[in-house]
Amino acid sequence: MEPREVAELVMDKVVNYCLHEPGDTLECLAGHNPDELDKFVYSFLPEKEAEELKKVIANSGTFWDEVKKEYEELWNEEMGIQLDNALSNELHILHEEIAITDMLSDSTKVRLLKAYEKVLGEFSDAVWRALQERKPLSGKDLYYWFKKMGDTVYEGENYYYYDEIDHYIGYYDMLSNNEKLKALDGLLESLDSVFHHIESTLRDLGALTNKS
Repeated sequence: MEPREVAELVMDKVVNYCLHEPGDTLECLAGHNPDELDKFVYSFLPEKEAEELKKVIANSGTFWDEVKKEYEELWNEEMGIQLDNALSNELHILHEEIAITDMLSDSTKVRLLKAYEKVLGEFSDAVWRALQERKPLSGKDLYYWFKKMGDTVYEGENYYYYDEIDHYIGYYDMLSNNEKLKALDGLLESLDSVFHHIESTLRDLGALTNKS
């Protein structure tokens, strides 16, 4: 039994548990952070492995510290992945708030989509610079950009949206700089997808306009 093996086994179980638990996956993962590992580690191990781990820890003064270190690395990676998924989803939701509603005229949709696309471009540039400089955006800066995008799409303040983004930024601030950069890199890839969807919607709206 190696520290990495134990950490990977527990992390796999924690991820599976959090993905299938009702509610917030990030909140669940945060509740299973490395500082709490000693409180839940045995409940996520098969009985045989749990007993073996107890014996190894009892006979080694460093084994547990090594397990915790390996788990912390894996936990940071998983938090970054799940946060990237959540923030990327918010970018797509903002597009859908315009594209699929029946409450807006086609001309209003075109105007809002172009405005959103412009802010997305500015955000994309900021993320790209952060990645090039290997200096992640601060949580405050990331919140600023998502608030700006939300204000553009909703044409004003939307406190439910603000609370949602603030919730995610709290988890972003928990990440190591390296995992923040990975999350930003994932966001940059998602931005390409959002740009594609915006352009596709604009083309569809243009076709509708030409037919009218």
